[in-house]
Amino acid sequence: MGLPEGYRTERPALADIEAILELVHASEQVYLGYPDFERREVMDALTGTGDSWLVRDGDGRLMGWGQLYPSGWFCDAYARPGEGPSVQRVLMELLLNRVAERAGRSVVAKAGALVTEEQYIGVLAGLGFEFDHLQARMTRPLAGDEQPPGPVPGHTIRAMRAEELPACGEVLRAAFGDQHDYAATPSLVPAECLVAETETGALAGVLLSSAPSDNTGEGWVKWLGVHPDHRRRGLAAALLATAVAANARLGRKALGLGVDTSSPTKAFTLYERLGFTVAYQANIYRRTVDGSMIGT
Repeated sequence: MGLPEGYRTERPALADIEAILELVHASEQVYLGYPDFERREVMDALTGTGDSWLVRDGDGRLMGWGQLYPSGWFCDAYARPGEGPSVQRVLMELLLNRVAERAGRSVVAKAGALVTEEQYIGVLAGLGFEFDHLQARMTRPLAGDEQPPGPVPGHTIRAMRAEELPACGEVLRAAFGDQHDYAATPSLVPAECLVAETETGALAGVLLSSAPSDNTGEGWVKWLGVHPDHRRRGLAAALLATAVAANARLGRKALGLGVDTSSPTKAFTLYERLGFTVAYQANIYRRTVDGSMIGT
């Protein structure tokens, strides 16, 4: 499936940031009901180690944007509302080719679509993506007087030291059973990241925070995981409750995170118990990409 006549693909420049954000917000307004994407996220996509493409029509108007996240094999493809499926299809083909080039081996690529994005879901299915799980975007309002939790026997919840970030990535890879480069996550705020440390000095759990929302000031928990050897001790709850209190102390009105609703660790249930509610949900899809070009 090729692009309509006169359409073209090109690489973005920093001068395209506002146009990209306008395009993404137009799509979110239709399928989500309000704009959620942040200017900072576009900046991260264009200045980080990921990859990004644009689609323009014959008049040069921006009709689509696709990005490959720098910290993993996750692809996004946005099209201007009203466009047919070819824009997102071509963008996803470019992104999948880039995954194949960069990985040089068989890897699992993922993509997400709001449950209302029927056309995009069809594009992903046509490219061999299969449903993986339902992801919930959750939020918790903060009153300002939230207090940190009590101690967890045998463990200390404390601020992460900057030099511990690689070790935190190892804990998260063990927690989630993947090879994700967690240290490469854009906009991490080391001063707001937390670890759970054992009495022997080992890291048992990790909470990595990224920058708060430019739009609403909401804090954001990007990653939260406990090493399998240290589960069932209340460490995830203690880390998250500590982050809740810290964000309240910083004057933020809410704290957000994303979670696999079917996580075997019952994370979704834990977050509900700690006062988080679902803002919206998205389907996450997956497909295997080998280390050769897949063609377009």
